[in-house]
Amino acid sequence: MQDTQTPPIPPPPSAGPRRRSRWWIPVAVIGGLLVLFIVVIGAFVGALFSGFSEIGGGLDKEAVHVKDKSVLVVDLSSGVVEHRPNLVFNFGGDQAGVSLMSTIHAIRDAKDDPKIEGIYYRAGGAVGMTKLTEIREALIDFKSSGKFVYAFLESGSKQHYYMATVADSIFMPQEGILEFNAFGASGMFFKGLSDKLGIEWHVEQFEEYKSAAEMMSRENWSEPAKKEVRELIEQRQNMFVDAVASGRKLDKGIVLSAMNRGVYLPDSLKALGLIDGFSRESELRERIARRIDPSDTSDHPKLNVVSVSAYADRENSGDMSEVQKDKGIAIVFASGAIASGKNSDPFDQGGIYSRDLIAQLRKAAKNEDVDAILIRIDSPGGSAIASDEIWAVIKEIRQTKPVYASMSDVAASGGYYIAMACDTIIAHPSTITGSIGVIMAIPNISGTMDKLGIGRDTISLGASSNFMNTTMKFTDADKTKLREFGAGIYQRFVQKVADSRKKSFEDTRALAKGRVWTGTAAKQAGLVDINGGLLDAIKVVKRRIGADENKKVMVYSYPEKIDNLAAILKMFGIDDSNGDDEEVSAPCVTIPMLLERAMGSPSAVEQAVKAMPADARRQFEHAAALANIGLTERAMIMMPMLVPNE
Repeated sequence: MQDTQTPPIPPPPSAGPRRRSRWWIPVAVIGGLLVLFIVVIGAFVGALFSGFSEIGGGLDKEAVHVKDKSVLVVDLSSGVVEHRPNLVFNFGGDQAGVSLMSTIHAIRDAKDDPKIEGIYYRAGGAVGMTKLTEIREALIDFKSSGKFVYAFLESGSKQHYYMATVADSIFMPQEGILEFNAFGASGMFFKGLSDKLGIEWHVEQFEEYKSAAEMMSRENWSEPAKKEVRELIEQRQNMFVDAVASGRKLDKGIVLSAMNRGVYLPDSLKALGLIDGFSRESELRERIARRIDPSDTSDHPKLNVVSVSAYADRENSGDMSEVQKDKGIAIVFASGAIASGKNSDPFDQGGIYSRDLIAQLRKAAKNEDVDAILIRIDSPGGSAIASDEIWAVIKEIRQTKPVYASMSDVAASGGYYIAMACDTIIAHPSTITGSIGVIMAIPNISGTMDKLGIGRDTISLGASSNFMNTTMKFTDADKTKLREFGAGIYQRFVQKVADSRKKSFEDTRALAKGRVWTGTAAKQAGLVDINGGLLDAIKVVKRRIGADENKKVMVYSYPEKIDNLAAILKMFGIDDSNGDDEEVSAPCVTIPMLLERAMGSPSAVEQAVKAMPADARRQFEHAAALANIGLTERAMIMMPMLVPNE
């Protein structure tokens, strides 16, 4: 029988192979978005529960239990900050660094804690010289208890070794390296780049030492700038040599000779008596464990360790039995460059914003349990207007409560401007302060426009209509007006210092001129009252309010810690903490911002800056802060280049 089934119709020659369906693509996109949404919601839920626990909902974080025969680990790899930021989400863990006060208190408490056998210092991180010295002084005090201190340097800089000199024994792996060389400083200058881009900088500085804009307008340091930087690093080197000589029981001449040669390898370091032996970190931990418990004959004895941050959260850490509850001190932290207004970025915890700091100062002043205020300053300065606003409020608060200033690594220019409003100024010997001067640095891009073939035309209704127009060449009249403006700010700055320090204008001007001073030199010059660290400042304030120096007092920190629930509401503009005179901020957080923080994906610029050497990164960030303030304000009271930490 003939087959009547119709044969399949062949595809036309041009049709090609049949395409497969790609239905899965939109499904994958939707699924990915769903996953991201769940991540964000999960972060919110986690923060909410954290907030509820702090409010008292029964989900409080369990206190850390410190085991017997434990060792406190002092690891500064994440840096040391004056005050832990009140982050909305702590995606980075301890990346913000431990606070100076927590570190010092942990070391002091461990001194008398029978559960702590000793301290293990693990080198790492970049910390300012003043903070480093205050921690080092706490370690020296700890050793008076008879407990041990071990130090391990896998590799490191002079600042790492400076800390390690306190230790009974210092160990390194044979493959390690240490920068045991002479101190020095280098600066980056951008005039060549500006010339290539056609940018001309007009700079007015008051006076010769106010060299912050030299990085823009010169190819190298001026002689006054070199002089002040040299004096600062000479002090750093003297402190380092003294520490090494006393800690390692060596003659200073031997230490200086080794530094001049530049000693880097562990073999040479051991031969000079700068380290005690070679060891991997795991081997050193086992060595310490055997010292604590000689009866443990296992091949790999376990060492009980507790970090500084965990030790601060230990059980019974908040013992109030010896606290004078009727005496209270508010510590208001002021860290970073000074700018006007409020901080609108909830993730940016750096910098001093005038309205934010003023609000914190007034909260502290209104607190009936606070008898005195201590402002902890760590700032290179910034906006002249913002500094003056803060100065005025401090003077106002002093009418009702004493206000003291404690200077950290840097309290210069605007940082000093704030401090001089206080009753008493306490500066650490290694603090960088002074820099009483004004700088004005304005770029002119008319050359850039010429290079790009961009023309310009103007309509003027008066001779002053194009004053300081950065797209046109500055006239002599423009420059004269600008200098008169800056001179007025400088004269008022000097006069306020003179009034504060009870000096004549001319005597004060001789100390000003934009020059930076060490804390020791500033004390000798009469610019500060006392040399000492944060704990010394607290002792001074305790005497002022009539507290027993041998007992603790109530300490209130500002900015205050807020629960995460309130922080989330504040992020979205729902904030009931504003006073009558405060503006309510508009919502400023977006889902992409939260995702970026959650995923830890920094911008290309952030990655590039992170890849820079430490000193270059600090100089770049300093220049960026200066330029950012200069976008909105013509006059700055900002210190010159930052001195290396080493």
